[in-house]
Amino acid sequence: MSVTGMANLAVKVADLDAACAFYAAAGGEVRDRMQWNNGERADVFLGPVMITLFTRAIYEDRISLPDEGFLHPALFTDDLDAELVGHDVLWGPEVVEGAFGVRRIAFVHAPGGIRLEFMEQLAPPSPPLGGTE
Repeated sequence: MSVTGMANLAVKVADLDAACAFYAAAGGEVRDRMQWNNGERADVFLGPVMITLFTRAIYEDRISLPDEGFLHPALFTDDLDAELVGHDVLWGPEVVEGAFGVRRIAFVHAPGGIRLEFMEQLAPPSPPLGGTE
């Protein structure tokens, strides 16, 4: 088992329109805005960093969260089950789909009052409609 990379940093925002406008004005590229698990999400690319903005965390029914703030780093792993051994699992594992493809994900409690998301990529994103870029 090992962490193989960083997928994104997740941030909860109360106003997704305002947050997207802020990051776009700061030079970020906002992509893949969509309805997501009783809320909305959007990816923001700032150079080599991807921030995913959420109006509602997927695990929000399990713990109390503020209206806004840092949620978790999302980390790719090559063996999700092995990665979860010894951790206090908050949510998952579950399979989720979106613009990112198909992933199997789980969240664990981490020091500092945050969570870590571990994920295995099961299928890549679908190619854009209309063929290749």
